[in-house]
Amino acid sequence: MATIKITYDGKRALTTSQAAQRYGMTPITMRKILSRIDVEPFPESLDARTPLYPATDLDRAMRARPGSGARPRRTERNPS
Repeated sequence: MATIKITYDGKRALTTSQAAQRYGMTPITMRKILSRIDVEPFPESLDARTPLYPATDLDRAMRARPGSGARPRRTERNPS
């Protein structure tokens, strides 16, 4: 499957749909997350309805989301 790579001033940029695919989400879910995390779109976009987000900033913000880290392993309290 072919992929389209978009750059803005030499930096990798993602549309909402591309970001959703990257993180295994639907575009609707990704739009909700983008409204809550601190990632600003680039000033220019593909068109009036398609904002472009910097991939590195988006990766950093997605890793920092609450609940996105690894869960600690459960240990047995009374191993018998």
